[in-house]
Amino acid sequence: MKTKRNKHAGRVKFYADENIDLAFINALKQFHHVNIKTAYELGHVRREDLFHFRESARLKRFLLTSDRDYLNHSRFPLNQTYGIVILNALSGALDIGYFSLWLTKHIIPSKNEIEGTKIVVYRDHLEIYYLDETGKVVKQVLPLN
Repeated sequence: MKTKRNKHAGRVKFYADENIDLAFINALKQFHHVNIKTAYELGHVRREDLFHFRESARLKRFLLTSDRDYLNHSRFPLNQTYGIVILNALSGALDIGYFSLWLTKHIIPSKNEIEGTKIVVYRDHLEIYYLDETGKVVKQVLPLN
């Protein structure tokens, strides 16, 4: 007997906080069919960062933000996150196109490999934070070619 395979299994789902531009969110939804819920549409406006951190984990969605405060590993522990993607320097139409393309090609299909990490996306590199087998936070820098 054949079973149906979900073509979206292993794909990242996002919860976007208020720091992500709605034009970027709309581009992800409309042009790239990204599964993304926003703080706006869920009625979570003007909430503290800790709320968004916990809500994204509760929803089992990666937190999509531009807020670098989430890199405070004491306040936002890696062992309590589903995953965080921080877009650094998202400023205009060119950035919206670049980051949306990069997210859909590299981040979204990689859910199983990046769950529980914090990823900062820059124009020329990524910073990936994860816990090693001893529980120590490790930072890896990868160039974007």
